[in-house]
Amino acid sequence: MSSWSILPPLAVCGLLAGWIALSLANAQAVGFSIFVFAVANLIVYTDAVDFALRLYMRRRHTAAAGDISGASQNGNLSINLNAILPPDARRVVPASPFAIVASIFNLEDQLEEFMEAFGSYRDRMWLISDGSTDNTVLRLRQAGWRCFDDGINRRKPGALRRLLERVPAHIETVMVIDPDIRIRGLSEGSTIDLDQFVSDFQQSGAAAACPRIMIEPDGFLARFQAFEYALAFRVGRESLADFSITSGVSFYRRSALVRALNEHSLSVYAEDFENAVILLSHGERIYYDGRLVVSTEGPGSLKRWFSQRVGWYHGLLKVYTERFPEVLRVSRRSPFAMYHYLIYVGGLSLAMHLVKVVSATLLLISFLSGLDALLLDDLVPQGSFANPEYFIAALTSYLALGLIALYTSVPKAERAYTAPIVPLYLCYAITHIVPMTVGFGNFFTLKLFRRRIYQDHYESPANPDVVAEK
Repeated sequence: MSSWSILPPLAVCGLLAGWIALSLANAQAVGFSIFVFAVANLIVYTDAVDFALRLYMRRRHTAAAGDISGASQNGNLSINLNAILPPDARRVVPASPFAIVASIFNLEDQLEEFMEAFGSYRDRMWLISDGSTDNTVLRLRQAGWRCFDDGINRRKPGALRRLLERVPAHIETVMVIDPDIRIRGLSEGSTIDLDQFVSDFQQSGAAAACPRIMIEPDGFLARFQAFEYALAFRVGRESLADFSITSGVSFYRRSALVRALNEHSLSVYAEDFENAVILLSHGERIYYDGRLVVSTEGPGSLKRWFSQRVGWYHGLLKVYTERFPEVLRVSRRSPFAMYHYLIYVGGLSLAMHLVKVVSATLLLISFLSGLDALLLDDLVPQGSFANPEYFIAALTSYLALGLIALYTSVPKAERAYTAPIVPLYLCYAITHIVPMTVGFGNFFTLKLFRRRIYQDHYESPANPDVVAEK
């Protein structure tokens, strides 16, 4: 990666640091309210407490897994595999047959990259076309790939359920992938190979396992997403023991996946979260194993990123409300399960969203007040709601939190890429509230008026959801 690519974000960070210093020097004495300060910094407080708690839980898992094999064998795991089977025995047990399954749609433009990425796994691949209208199926079959096509758009959950009916019965383990992912080898970030991952998973008895997903380097926006994904997997999922959450790339015991899809709403929104809730509510176990790394390209544009996040949060609220009895059953599994599924997801992410909107608004007003004091001529009304210190305090606190996260949660090989955006990560977190709000708004307007505030790319008028929601 060229050092020149780091200069633009570093320049932005430098300008921001200068703005902080000058705005503090030029800001006139205005009203200061402890209450407004606390509300404005709510995003910082909640993220800091959650991060500290998850680091503690992650440390407990690491300590439980620590033995003569050390962190090299059990690091980045949310469960203690050594308690299930000793490491020496695990190494000599080969993986039973497994399949890699995927639902594809109009993949012709990316077909060469897809076949190159999965060429070495072609004998294990089972593909189904989800109503493709281009030459995807024809070209795959001509190249010798196994691809079924019913000519029906079922969407991913329905397509996978149909595909599993075609997979031979003796295959008891499946890896569900998205077509744009790449499995990284031992020299590319993974510390075990795919066969070892599958062997460990099969012997664990769990219903599902999730590897680490990383964002491939691709511009300024990708830096934020790379940092975000590192925290989400290496802190978020790694803290969840055996009640973790699956993602778009996950390994399943076939019988468990069939059960989940038979009870699934078959909606494309938050389909993986719905799978996890269904399985966990039945007493199944799902764990995170970050020793295997897969990579994907993030949304290349702000518009695509916005659309993706709108769909994510629409799906989160949809699944959470429709599956709330199952969420309650999952939360009874342990105190930390209750924290994650009820307090964090239900409380901090959903119930307190309007409070976070107020917090973000106060920070924006504070930022504009500081900008006004620095460059303008008192265009922003001064007062206890517009003190520049609120934003400066939040920014510096989030910078400290980001630096701690950088050195405790981001792999060493990725720190140089993500470090330049750490001073700006608060701005990313605040911006995130906008698609969250739109996604939640879409859920309510669909329920009340059968219309959306914003049309995300998961469902479009030209390609509507063909599965009736249950």
